[in-house]
Amino acid sequence: MAITSQVRKPLKSGEIKIIDWQKAGLLKPSVIKPIFTTIEKKLILRTMGALEKTDEENLKTDLQKLIG
Repeated sequence: MAITSQVRKPLKSGEIKIIDWQKAGLLKPSVIKPIFTTIEKKLILRTMGALEKTDEENLKTDLQKLIG
């Protein structure tokens, strides 16, 4: 999933607003976009943060809806 700070209203289908973006270590209000990709672990330079429990549950619920 991709995370962006370009929050547009209304959110598009499958997008999830990160409620506790500051606690997650993000710099700006952000949205999770339903974009799946695979990258090699060695290409990851740093971790941005970690989702709070509420946002993690929202992500799981929406993923289940998308995937079925």
